[in-house]
Amino acid sequence: MTDASARRPVLIFALLCFTWGTTWLAIKVGVTEVPPLWFAATRFVVAGALLLGFARLRGPWQLPTGPQFRGLLVMGALCIAICFGLIFWGEQYVDSGIAGVVVQGFVPIGLVGFAAVLGREEVRAPAWIAVGLGVAGVALIAFDSFGHELGRYFLLGLLAVAIGTLFYDFGSVLGGDLLKQMSAVTASGWENLLGGLMLLPVALLLEGDELVSTRWWVSGDAWLAWGYLVVFGSLIGFTCYTYLLNAWGPTRTSAYAFITPVLAFGVGWWFGDERFSPVVALGAAVVVVAVAVLWVDRRRTAAAVADLPEKTSR
Repeated sequence: MTDASARRPVLIFALLCFTWGTTWLAIKVGVTEVPPLWFAATRFVVAGALLLGFARLRGPWQLPTGPQFRGLLVMGALCIAICFGLIFWGEQYVDSGIAGVVVQGFVPIGLVGFAAVLGREEVRAPAWIAVGLGVAGVALIAFDSFGHELGRYFLLGLLAVAIGTLFYDFGSVLGGDLLKQMSAVTASGWENLLGGLMLLPVALLLEGDELVSTRWWVSGDAWLAWGYLVVFGSLIGFTCYTYLLNAWGPTRTSAYAFITPVLAFGVGWWFGDERFSPVVALGAAVVVVAVAVLWVDRRRTAAAVADLPEKTSR
């Protein structure tokens, strides 16, 4: 292997962390200008269509079968429509750094919890410790709502972000078999497209009065944020993620989950002028530690499983 080929996955991993660590500020910029459900729905409709086009350019692919399409509908509803509808709504009242920490931290933690509850995976004690730490970290952040200027709205926004993430985890565990039946890019394209289409009528129903305003149609910041989410958050980010799954495998690739929360926190502080209390900073640190504990446990488990045939043959 040449030095260039050895460095390529590392550079792509860095790009993945950058894109998924900075999208939270783009969401914050967008939802301060545009009705949040409409902003989310249009982002995912366009991103899904582009991902499917990209998958088609890579080679021939077939339309989903009936059972596959039903599974994609479930994942689109849970992982996109409900999940990101709640997250985009909640980020109106929650700083982007906090949203990034809660979502990126709760994705791997919630996946483990639901996999255990649904009997999809045997979870060891360190993973349960990580789940407990993650919940404790979010509880510390929620505790800060009592001194937050938005008060009740901050707490409601935080709950929306956390609950939305759990819907994503639940849908991902339910639809895990789909990734074995079709490529990750194709499955994600359908999931994004269907979820965005489900969210569109909800946005029209709940935000119709706001949508007639011309103020946000001419907002340069809103269009830049929307374009950033489509291009970097969806197309570039997911392409990097898919590449790394093939190059490194899921366990090593999942290390992004304790880098992106730190990056989201820093980007919100530096570029978004977000200021965090010591309690919030402590809660965020606890969430990152929880993800790190989970990642180390999964690496050890993967290494033990990989070594099992060799030990058995001796």
